[in-house]
Amino acid sequence: MADLIIPQSILDDMVAHAKELAPYECCGLLAGTGQTVTKIYRIKNVVALEGAQQLASFDPAKIAHLERLSPAERAEIAFVMDAQDLALAQKDMRRNSHTLQVVYHSHPHDPARPSVTDIKIATDYEDYWGKINLPVPAYLLVSLMHQTPDIRAYWIKGGVVSPAQIATQ
Repeated sequence: MADLIIPQSILDDMVAHAKELAPYECCGLLAGTGQTVTKIYRIKNVVALEGAQQLASFDPAKIAHLERLSPAERAEIAFVMDAQDLALAQKDMRRNSHTLQVVYHSHPHDPARPSVTDIKIATDYEDYWGKINLPVPAYLLVSLMHQTPDIRAYWIKGGVVSPAQIATQ
């Protein structure tokens, strides 16, 4: 049995989002009811827009590295979701009685597996989801490193990564 059921149209929309923003990483949320995703929320990646020093999720070495890069280069290796887009998505989910099920982002030049930074951010957010009464979401990655996009989902809990099963509909 699949952990998540995601309509092909939503998978296609995520791939389109990834291709539109390449070589930058795209990011967003998937929500729905039960195990079925019914809505996609494209969220702005602010790493390209803001100074790296404002990104509390990164360690000092990562911040120093990001500060040496141009905004465009930063967006290729990291993402941080725009707070306003995130708040609007959460409000829409509540209004429609949907639950956040997936956090997604793209890897334009890397495989569809969580990076060390992805795992750290997911682990840091575990407490946050509980504080706002949401279950820990799955993490979905769209890799564009090959001609055919690769889409894979994972559970990240306590820094441990395990595959999540996706069924299309």
